[in-house]
Amino acid sequence: MSMPNTFNLKAIKFRLSRFRLTNKHTLTLAYLVLLLLPFVVAESLGMLFEGMYNRVLSALNLSAMMAFFVQFPLAGRLRHVPLFANIDWSIAKHKKIGKYLGVFFFLHPLLIVAPKMLLSFDALSTSIISMITSPQLLTGLIAWVVMAVWVLMSVYKDKLNMRYETWRLWHVIGLVAIATLATLHITTVGSHGQYNQEFNVIWWSLYTLSMMIVIYNYFIKPRIIQRQPFTITSIEKVSPCDWQLTIESKSKQRFAFEAGQFAWINTSGSAYNLEQHPFSIASVQNNAAQLSFIIRELGDYTSSLNQLEIGQTVFVDGPYGSMSLDQSRTSQGITLIAGGAGIAPMMSLLRGLARQNDTRPIRLIYGNRSLERMVCLDELEALEKRMANVQLQLVCQQLENAKDTLRPYVRQGLIGKSEIDASFTAGQQQNWAVYLCGPTAMIDATTTHLKQLGLASSQVHFEQLAY
Repeated sequence: MSMPNTFNLKAIKFRLSRFRLTNKHTLTLAYLVLLLLPFVVAESLGMLFEGMYNRVLSALNLSAMMAFFVQFPLAGRLRHVPLFANIDWSIAKHKKIGKYLGVFFFLHPLLIVAPKMLLSFDALSTSIISMITSPQLLTGLIAWVVMAVWVLMSVYKDKLNMRYETWRLWHVIGLVAIATLATLHITTVGSHGQYNQEFNVIWWSLYTLSMMIVIYNYFIKPRIIQRQPFTITSIEKVSPCDWQLTIESKSKQRFAFEAGQFAWINTSGSAYNLEQHPFSIASVQNNAAQLSFIIRELGDYTSSLNQLEIGQTVFVDGPYGSMSLDQSRTSQGITLIAGGAGIAPMMSLLRGLARQNDTRPIRLIYGNRSLERMVCLDELEALEKRMANVQLQLVCQQLENAKDTLRPYVRQGLIGKSEIDASFTAGQQQNWAVYLCGPTAMIDATTTHLKQLGLASSQVHFEQLAY
Protein backbone atom coordinates (compact mmCIF):
# COMPACT_ATOMS: atom_id res chain seq x y z
CA MET A 1 0.00 0.00 0.00
CA SER A 2 2.94 2.34 0.56
CA MET A 3 4.36 2.02 -2.96
CA PRO A 4 1.74 4.18 -4.75
CA ASN A 5 2.14 6.92 -2.12
CA THR A 6 5.92 6.77 -2.46
CA PHE A 7 5.62 6.93 -6.23
CA ASN A 8 3.26 9.92 -6.05
CA LEU A 9 5.60 11.71 -3.63
CA LYS A 10 8.55 11.16 -5.95
CA ALA A 11 6.51 12.38 -8.92
CA ILE A 12 5.53 15.55 -7.03
CA LYS A 13 9.12 16.18 -5.97
CA PHE A 14 10.28 15.71 -9.56
CA ARG A 15 7.72 18.20 -10.87
CA LEU A 16 8.66 20.72 -8.20
CA SER A 17 12.33 20.32 -9.04
CA ARG A 18 11.52 20.97 -12.71
CA PHE A 19 9.64 24.18 -11.91
CA ARG A 20 11.78 27.28 -11.91
CA LEU A 21 10.53 30.79 -11.28
CA THR A 22 11.28 32.47 -14.62
CA ASN A 23 11.61 36.17 -15.30
CA LYS A 24 8.12 36.19 -16.81
CA HIS A 25 6.67 34.56 -13.68
CA THR A 26 8.28 37.30 -11.58
CA LEU A 27 6.91 40.02 -13.86
CA THR A 28 3.40 38.57 -13.65
CA LEU A 29 3.51 38.46 -9.84
CA ALA A 30 4.81 42.03 -9.66
CA TYR A 31 2.09 43.18 -12.05
CA LEU A 32 -0.62 41.57 -9.91
CA VAL A 33 0.78 43.28 -6.81
CA LEU A 34 0.54 46.64 -8.61
CA LEU A 35 -3.10 46.02 -9.50
CA LEU A 36 -3.99 45.33 -5.88
CA LEU A 37 -2.33 48.45 -4.43
CA PRO A 38 -5.38 50.80 -4.65
CA PHE A 39 -7.57 48.12 -3.09
CA VAL A 40 -5.07 47.68 -0.23
CA VAL A 41 -4.95 51.45 0.35
CA ALA A 42 -8.75 51.69 0.34
CA GLU A 43 -8.94 48.79 2.77
CA SER A 44 -6.39 50.38 5.12
CA LEU A 45 -8.36 53.64 5.10
CA GLY A 46 -11.60 51.80 5.81
CA MET A 47 -13.14 53.10 2.59
CA LEU A 48 -14.69 49.90 1.26
CA PHE A 49 -18.46 49.60 1.42
CA GLU A 50 -20.45 47.13 3.42
CA GLY A 51 -21.99 44.17 1.69
CA MET A 52 -20.24 41.47 -0.30
CA TYR A 53 -21.44 42.70 -3.71
CA ASN A 54 -20.36 46.31 -3.17
CA ARG A 55 -17.08 45.15 -1.67
CA VAL A 56 -16.22 42.91 -4.64
CA LEU A 57 -17.36 45.51 -7.18
CA SER A 58 -15.28 48.18 -5.47
CA ALA A 59 -12.20 45.93 -5.56
CA LEU A 60 -12.75 45.21 -9.26
CA ASN A 61 -13.23 48.89 -10.12
CA LEU A 62 -10.04 49.92 -8.32
CA SER A 63 -7.97 47.12 -9.84
CA ALA A 64 -9.32 47.84 -13.34
CA MET A 65 -8.44 51.52 -13.06
CA MET A 66 -4.95 50.62 -11.87
CA ALA A 67 -4.61 48.14 -14.75
CA PHE A 68 -5.55 50.91 -17.16
CA PHE A 69 -2.81 53.22 -15.88
CA VAL A 70 -0.28 50.37 -16.07
CA GLN A 71 -1.10 50.19 -19.80
CA PHE A 72 1.09 53.27 -20.29
CA PRO A 73 4.39 51.80 -19.02
CA LEU A 74 3.57 48.42 -20.59
CA ALA A 75 3.58 50.07 -24.02
CA GLY A 76 6.19 52.69 -23.14
CA ARG A 77 9.42 50.86 -24.13
CA LEU A 78 10.85 51.59 -20.66
CA ARG A 79 13.97 49.46 -21.04
CA HIS A 80 15.64 51.03 -18.00
CA VAL A 81 12.74 50.15 -15.66
CA PRO A 82 13.19 46.47 -14.66
CA LEU A 83 9.47 45.74 -14.30
CA PHE A 84 8.75 46.89 -17.87
CA ALA A 85 12.13 46.19 -19.54
CA ASN A 86 10.98 42.89 -21.08
CA ILE A 87 9.40 44.54 -24.13
CA ASP A 88 8.02 41.38 -25.70
CA TRP A 89 6.24 40.43 -22.44
CA SER A 90 5.05 44.00 -21.84
CA ILE A 91 3.55 44.49 -25.30
CA ALA A 92 1.84 41.08 -25.16
CA LYS A 93 0.29 41.97 -21.78
CA HIS A 94 -0.65 45.44 -23.04
CA LYS A 95 -2.68 43.85 -25.83
CA LYS A 96 -4.30 41.17 -23.68
CA ILE A 97 -5.12 43.40 -20.70
CA GLY A 98 -6.50 46.05 -23.06
CA LYS A 99 -9.13 43.61 -24.32
CA TYR A 100 -10.11 42.59 -20.77
CA LEU A 101 -10.35 46.24 -19.73
CA GLY A 102 -12.60 46.95 -22.69
CA VAL A 103 -15.00 44.22 -21.58
CA PHE A 104 -14.93 45.37 -17.94
CA PHE A 105 -15.43 49.06 -18.79
CA PHE A 106 -18.37 48.09 -20.98
CA LEU A 107 -19.92 46.15 -18.07
CA HIS A 108 -19.02 48.78 -15.45
CA PRO A 109 -22.31 50.78 -15.55
CA LEU A 110 -24.34 47.57 -15.84
CA LEU A 111 -22.66 46.10 -12.75
CA ILE A 112 -23.50 49.25 -10.78
CA VAL A 113 -27.22 49.09 -11.57
CA ALA A 114 -27.45 45.28 -11.50
CA PRO A 115 -28.89 45.18 -7.92
CA LYS A 116 -31.81 47.31 -9.17
CA MET A 117 -32.92 44.34 -11.28
CA LEU A 118 -33.75 42.52 -8.07
CA LEU A 119 -36.16 45.30 -7.11
CA SER A 120 -38.13 45.96 -10.29
CA PHE A 121 -37.78 46.71 -13.98
CA ASP A 122 -38.92 50.29 -13.34
CA ALA A 123 -36.13 50.80 -10.79
CA LEU A 124 -33.59 49.43 -13.27
CA SER A 125 -34.78 51.58 -16.19
CA THR A 126 -34.89 54.69 -13.98
CA SER A 127 -31.26 54.10 -12.89
CA ILE A 128 -30.09 53.59 -16.48
CA ILE A 129 -31.85 56.74 -17.72
CA SER A 130 -30.40 58.68 -14.79
CA MET A 131 -26.87 57.58 -15.65
CA ILE A 132 -27.23 58.50 -19.31
CA THR A 133 -28.79 61.93 -18.73
CA SER A 134 -26.93 63.08 -15.61
CA PRO A 135 -24.45 65.94 -16.34
CA GLN A 136 -22.25 64.69 -13.49
CA LEU A 137 -21.75 61.38 -15.25
CA LEU A 138 -20.91 62.91 -18.64
CA THR A 139 -17.14 62.32 -18.29
CA GLY A 140 -17.76 58.66 -17.54
CA LEU A 141 -20.17 58.29 -20.45
CA ILE A 142 -17.76 59.87 -22.95
CA ALA A 143 -14.88 57.74 -21.61
CA TRP A 144 -17.10 54.67 -21.97
CA VAL A 145 -17.80 55.45 -25.65
CA VAL A 146 -14.17 56.32 -26.45
CA MET A 147 -13.01 53.13 -24.72
CA ALA A 148 -15.35 51.05 -26.86
CA VAL A 149 -14.00 52.64 -30.06
CA TRP A 150 -10.41 52.35 -28.80
CA VAL A 151 -10.71 48.63 -28.05
CA LEU A 152 -12.46 47.86 -31.35
CA MET A 153 -9.74 49.69 -33.28
CA SER A 154 -7.12 47.66 -31.41
CA VAL A 155 -8.80 44.29 -31.89
CA TYR A 156 -9.45 44.85 -35.60
CA LYS A 157 -6.23 46.75 -36.32
CA ASP A 158 -5.13 44.34 -39.06
CA LYS A 159 -8.49 44.64 -40.84
CA LEU A 160 -8.59 48.44 -40.89
CA ASN A 161 -7.55 50.15 -44.11
CA MET A 162 -5.15 52.35 -42.18
CA ARG A 163 -1.38 52.75 -42.08
CA TYR A 164 0.15 51.50 -38.85
CA GLU A 165 1.58 54.95 -38.06
CA THR A 166 -1.87 56.54 -38.38
CA TRP A 167 -3.41 53.82 -36.24
CA ARG A 168 -0.71 54.25 -33.59
CA LEU A 169 -1.30 58.01 -33.42
CA TRP A 170 -5.04 57.58 -32.88
CA HIS A 171 -4.35 54.76 -30.41
CA VAL A 172 -2.24 57.08 -28.25
CA ILE A 173 -4.71 59.97 -28.55
CA GLY A 174 -7.52 57.64 -27.48
CA LEU A 175 -5.49 56.34 -24.56
CA VAL A 176 -4.77 59.88 -23.33
CA ALA A 177 -8.42 60.92 -23.76
CA ILE A 178 -9.69 57.91 -21.82
CA ALA A 179 -7.13 58.48 -19.04
CA THR A 180 -8.18 62.14 -18.70
CA LEU A 181 -11.93 61.45 -18.70
CA ALA A 182 -11.67 58.38 -16.47
CA THR A 183 -9.54 60.22 -13.90
CA LEU A 184 -12.02 63.11 -13.79
CA HIS A 185 -14.84 60.59 -13.43
CA ILE A 186 -13.33 58.53 -10.62
CA THR A 187 -12.22 61.61 -8.62
CA THR A 188 -15.46 63.58 -8.93
CA VAL A 189 -18.17 60.93 -9.26
CA GLY A 190 -16.53 57.73 -8.08
CA SER A 191 -17.60 56.73 -4.59
CA HIS A 192 -14.05 56.64 -3.21
CA GLY A 193 -13.13 60.03 -4.65
CA GLN A 194 -16.29 61.70 -3.38
CA TYR A 195 -15.75 60.76 0.24
CA ASN A 196 -11.96 60.90 0.55
CA GLN A 197 -10.11 63.62 -1.33
CA GLU A 198 -6.75 62.27 -0.16
CA PHE A 199 -7.48 59.08 -2.08
CA ASN A 200 -7.75 61.17 -5.25
CA VAL A 201 -4.05 62.00 -4.94
CA ILE A 202 -3.32 58.40 -6.01
CA TRP A 203 -5.28 58.74 -9.24
CA TRP A 204 -3.94 62.18 -10.17
CA SER A 205 -0.39 60.99 -9.43
CA LEU A 206 -0.88 57.96 -11.68
CA TYR A 207 -2.39 60.19 -14.36
CA THR A 208 0.59 62.56 -14.16
CA LEU A 209 3.07 59.69 -14.43
CA SER A 210 1.18 58.31 -17.43
CA MET A 211 1.26 61.65 -19.22
CA MET A 212 4.97 61.98 -18.45
CA ILE A 213 5.56 58.62 -20.17
CA VAL A 214 3.68 59.86 -23.25
CA ILE A 215 5.59 63.15 -23.30
CA TYR A 216 8.92 61.34 -22.91
CA ASN A 217 8.22 58.80 -25.66
CA TYR A 218 6.88 61.23 -28.25
CA PHE A 219 8.79 64.44 -27.54
CA ILE A 220 11.87 63.94 -25.35
CA LYS A 221 13.17 60.55 -26.55
CA PRO A 222 13.06 61.52 -30.27
CA ARG A 223 15.16 64.58 -29.45
CA ILE A 224 17.75 62.36 -27.74
CA ILE A 225 17.73 59.84 -30.61
CA GLN A 226 18.08 62.62 -33.19
CA ARG A 227 21.42 63.57 -31.62
CA GLN A 228 22.76 60.05 -32.25
CA PRO A 229 22.07 59.40 -35.95
CA PHE A 230 23.27 56.43 -38.00
CA THR A 231 23.92 56.24 -41.72
CA ILE A 232 23.38 53.37 -44.16
CA THR A 233 26.70 51.85 -45.26
CA SER A 234 25.30 48.81 -47.07
CA ILE A 235 21.96 47.49 -48.31
CA GLU A 236 22.25 44.11 -50.02
CA LYS A 237 19.72 41.52 -51.16
CA VAL A 238 20.96 38.23 -49.69
CA SER A 239 18.10 35.99 -50.87
CA PRO A 240 15.06 36.35 -53.15
CA CYS A 241 13.12 37.78 -50.20
CA ASP A 242 15.71 38.95 -47.63
CA TRP A 243 17.85 42.06 -47.29
CA GLN A 244 20.90 42.72 -45.16
CA LEU A 245 20.99 46.30 -43.91
CA THR A 246 24.18 47.63 -42.31
CA ILE A 247 24.27 51.01 -40.59
CA GLU A 248 27.00 52.92 -38.79
CA SER A 249 26.93 55.59 -36.11
CA LYS A 250 27.84 58.98 -37.56
CA SER A 251 29.73 59.78 -34.37
CA LYS A 252 31.58 56.42 -34.59
CA GLN A 253 30.37 55.75 -31.05
CA ARG A 254 29.94 52.06 -30.24
CA PHE A 255 26.31 50.93 -29.90
CA ALA A 256 26.13 48.66 -26.84
CA PHE A 257 23.84 45.63 -27.15
CA GLU A 258 23.64 41.93 -26.30
CA ALA A 259 23.54 39.19 -28.92
CA GLY A 260 19.87 38.33 -29.47
CA GLN A 261 18.48 41.83 -28.90
CA PHE A 262 16.58 44.04 -31.35
CA ALA A 263 16.00 47.70 -32.10
CA TRP A 264 13.43 49.98 -33.72
CA ILE A 265 14.81 51.72 -36.80
CA ASN A 266 13.46 54.86 -38.46
CA THR A 267 14.51 55.76 -42.01
CA SER A 268 12.00 58.60 -42.52
CA GLY A 269 14.56 61.36 -41.95
CA SER A 270 12.95 62.62 -38.73
CA ALA A 271 13.30 61.04 -35.30
CA TYR A 272 9.82 62.37 -34.47
CA ASN A 273 8.19 60.38 -37.27
CA LEU A 274 6.12 57.42 -36.04
CA GLU A 275 7.34 55.20 -38.88
CA GLN A 276 9.51 52.95 -36.71
CA HIS A 277 10.05 49.24 -37.28
CA PRO A 278 11.49 46.58 -34.92
CA PHE A 279 14.18 44.31 -36.35
CA SER A 280 16.51 41.82 -34.69
CA ILE A 281 20.20 42.65 -34.75
CA ALA A 282 22.17 40.05 -36.71
CA SER A 283 25.66 41.34 -35.98
CA VAL A 284 27.74 40.66 -32.90
CA GLN A 285 28.95 43.21 -30.38
CA ASN A 286 32.40 44.52 -31.30
CA ASN A 287 34.39 47.72 -31.18
CA ALA A 288 32.95 48.95 -34.47
CA ALA A 289 30.04 51.39 -34.46
CA GLN A 290 28.08 49.23 -36.90
CA LEU A 291 24.82 47.30 -36.69
CA SER A 292 23.60 44.71 -39.18
CA PHE A 293 20.01 43.53 -39.71
CA ILE A 294 18.62 40.69 -41.83
CA ILE A 295 15.12 41.75 -42.91
CA ARG A 296 12.53 39.72 -44.81
CA GLU A 297 10.14 41.32 -47.29
CA LEU A 298 6.72 40.84 -45.71
CA GLY A 299 4.87 43.75 -47.29
CA ASP A 300 4.26 47.30 -46.07
CA TYR A 301 7.58 48.93 -45.12
CA THR A 302 9.80 45.92 -45.87
CA SER A 303 8.67 45.86 -49.50
CA SER A 304 10.31 49.27 -50.00
CA LEU A 305 13.77 48.36 -48.69
CA ASN A 306 15.13 48.57 -52.23
CA GLN A 307 14.48 52.32 -52.08
CA LEU A 308 16.97 52.86 -49.25
CA GLU A 309 20.20 54.56 -50.28
CA ILE A 310 23.81 54.46 -49.11
CA GLY A 311 24.46 57.46 -46.87
CA GLN A 312 20.80 57.81 -45.86
CA THR A 313 20.21 58.80 -42.24
CA VAL A 314 18.72 56.22 -39.87
CA PHE A 315 17.57 56.72 -36.28
CA VAL A 316 17.82 53.81 -33.85
CA ASP A 317 15.80 53.25 -30.68
CA GLY A 318 17.29 50.43 -28.66
CA PRO A 319 18.53 47.98 -27.82
CA TYR A 320 15.54 46.05 -26.50
CA GLY A 321 14.82 42.45 -25.62
CA SER A 322 15.73 40.11 -22.79
CA MET A 323 17.01 37.28 -24.99
CA SER A 324 20.79 36.99 -24.52
CA LEU A 325 23.60 34.51 -23.93
CA ASP A 326 23.47 35.32 -20.21
CA GLN A 327 20.38 33.09 -20.03
CA SER A 328 22.48 30.02 -20.92
CA ARG A 329 25.62 30.66 -18.86
CA THR A 330 25.19 27.46 -16.83
CA SER A 331 23.71 25.28 -19.60
CA GLN A 332 25.69 22.30 -20.86
CA GLY A 333 24.54 22.78 -24.45
CA ILE A 334 22.68 25.25 -26.67
CA THR A 335 20.18 24.73 -29.49
CA LEU A 336 19.27 27.65 -31.75
CA ILE A 337 16.06 27.25 -33.79
CA ALA A 338 15.30 29.74 -36.56
CA GLY A 339 12.37 29.92 -38.94
CA GLY A 340 12.59 32.20 -41.98
CA ALA A 341 13.54 35.75 -40.97
CA GLY A 342 14.11 34.44 -37.43
CA ILE A 343 17.68 33.66 -38.47
CA ALA A 344 18.79 37.24 -37.63
CA PRO A 345 18.97 36.97 -33.81
CA MET A 346 20.22 33.38 -34.09
CA MET A 347 23.14 34.61 -36.23
CA SER A 348 23.90 37.22 -33.58
CA LEU A 349 23.86 34.56 -30.85
CA LEU A 350 25.92 32.12 -32.92
CA ARG A 351 28.47 34.78 -33.83
CA GLY A 352 28.66 35.73 -30.16
CA LEU A 353 29.33 32.11 -29.15
CA ALA A 354 31.99 31.80 -31.85
CA ARG A 355 33.60 35.04 -30.72
CA GLN A 356 33.83 33.61 -27.18
CA ASN A 357 35.22 30.31 -28.52
CA ASP A 358 32.48 28.53 -26.60
CA THR A 359 33.27 24.80 -26.41
CA ARG A 360 29.82 23.53 -25.41
CA PRO A 361 27.69 21.58 -27.94
CA ILE A 362 25.98 24.17 -30.17
CA ARG A 363 23.22 23.19 -32.60
CA LEU A 364 21.50 25.37 -35.19
CA ILE A 365 18.21 24.19 -36.72
CA TYR A 366 17.29 26.54 -39.55
CA GLY A 367 13.98 26.13 -41.37
CA ASN A 368 12.81 27.88 -44.53
CA ARG A 369 10.61 27.36 -47.56
CA SER A 370 13.56 26.54 -49.84
CA LEU A 371 17.34 26.42 -49.73
CA GLU A 372 17.69 29.50 -51.94
CA ARG A 373 15.76 31.54 -49.35
CA MET A 374 18.32 30.72 -46.67
CA VAL A 375 20.94 33.34 -45.83
CA CYS A 376 24.50 33.23 -44.50
CA LEU A 377 24.93 29.59 -45.61
CA ASP A 378 28.59 30.06 -46.53
CA GLU A 379 29.32 31.54 -43.12
CA LEU A 380 27.39 28.77 -41.35
CA GLU A 381 29.16 25.99 -43.24
CA ALA A 382 32.55 27.60 -42.57
CA LEU A 383 31.70 27.94 -38.89
CA GLU A 384 30.69 24.27 -38.68
CA LYS A 385 34.03 23.25 -40.20
CA ARG A 386 36.02 25.54 -37.92
CA MET A 387 34.25 24.64 -34.66
CA ALA A 388 33.90 20.92 -34.01
CA ASN A 389 31.19 21.54 -31.39
CA VAL A 390 28.86 23.27 -33.89
CA GLN A 391 26.34 21.23 -35.88
CA LEU A 392 24.05 22.59 -38.59
CA GLN A 393 20.62 21.20 -39.57
CA LEU A 394 18.74 22.79 -42.47
CA VAL A 395 15.05 21.98 -42.94
CA CYS A 396 13.36 23.01 -46.21
CA GLN A 397 9.72 22.67 -47.18
CA GLN A 398 10.80 22.33 -50.81
CA LEU A 399 14.03 20.93 -52.26
CA GLU A 400 14.20 22.05 -55.87
CA ASN A 401 17.65 20.59 -56.59
CA ALA A 402 18.19 16.85 -56.20
CA LYS A 403 21.82 17.48 -55.22
CA ASP A 404 20.63 19.28 -52.09
CA THR A 405 19.34 16.00 -50.65
CA LEU A 406 22.90 14.63 -50.74
CA ARG A 407 23.97 17.09 -48.06
CA PRO A 408 23.76 15.27 -44.71
CA TYR A 409 22.54 18.36 -42.88
CA VAL A 410 19.67 19.17 -45.28
CA ARG A 411 16.22 17.63 -44.80
CA GLN A 412 12.88 18.21 -46.48
CA GLY A 413 9.82 19.02 -44.38
CA LEU A 414 9.10 21.17 -41.33
CA ILE A 415 11.02 21.57 -38.09
CA GLY A 416 9.62 18.82 -35.86
CA LYS A 417 10.18 16.97 -32.64
CA SER A 418 12.72 14.57 -34.20
CA GLU A 419 15.06 17.38 -35.31
CA ILE A 420 14.79 19.09 -31.95
CA ASP A 421 15.34 15.89 -29.96
CA ALA A 422 18.36 14.99 -32.09
CA SER A 423 19.99 18.32 -31.22
CA PHE A 424 20.37 17.35 -27.57
CA THR A 425 23.16 15.22 -26.18
CA ALA A 426 21.50 12.04 -24.90
CA GLY A 427 20.18 12.49 -21.38
CA GLN A 428 21.12 16.19 -21.20
CA GLN A 429 17.76 17.81 -22.03
CA GLN A 430 17.38 19.08 -18.47
CA ASN A 431 20.67 21.01 -18.75
CA TRP A 432 20.12 22.50 -22.20
CA ALA A 433 19.16 25.99 -23.35
CA VAL A 434 17.00 26.59 -26.41
CA TYR A 435 16.59 29.88 -28.29
CA LEU A 436 13.73 30.40 -30.78
CA CYS A 437 12.80 33.00 -33.35
CA GLY A 438 10.36 32.70 -36.23
CA PRO A 439 6.68 32.91 -37.19
CA THR A 440 4.15 32.65 -34.37
CA ALA A 441 2.90 29.26 -35.60
CA MET A 442 6.44 27.87 -35.52
CA ILE A 443 7.07 29.27 -32.04
CA ASP A 444 3.85 27.70 -30.73
CA ALA A 445 4.55 24.31 -32.32
CA THR A 446 8.18 24.26 -31.19
CA THR A 447 7.44 25.22 -27.59
CA THR A 448 4.86 22.40 -27.51
CA HIS A 449 7.49 19.93 -28.79
CA LEU A 450 10.00 21.14 -26.20
CA LYS A 451 7.49 20.73 -23.40
CA GLN A 452 6.76 17.18 -24.58
CA LEU A 453 10.49 16.48 -24.56
CA GLY A 454 10.64 17.50 -20.90
CA LEU A 455 12.19 20.96 -21.08
CA ALA A 456 11.09 23.54 -18.51
CA SER A 457 9.90 26.96 -19.66
CA SER A 458 12.97 28.49 -17.98
CA GLN A 459 15.15 26.65 -20.52
CA VAL A 460 13.34 28.11 -23.56
CA HIS A 461 13.99 31.69 -24.67
CA PHE A 462 12.16 33.53 -27.43
CA GLU A 463 10.66 36.85 -28.47
CA GLN A 464 8.04 37.24 -31.17
CA LEU A 465 8.38 40.91 -32.19
CA ALA A 466 4.71 41.06 -33.19
CA TYR A 467 3.98 44.75 -32.53
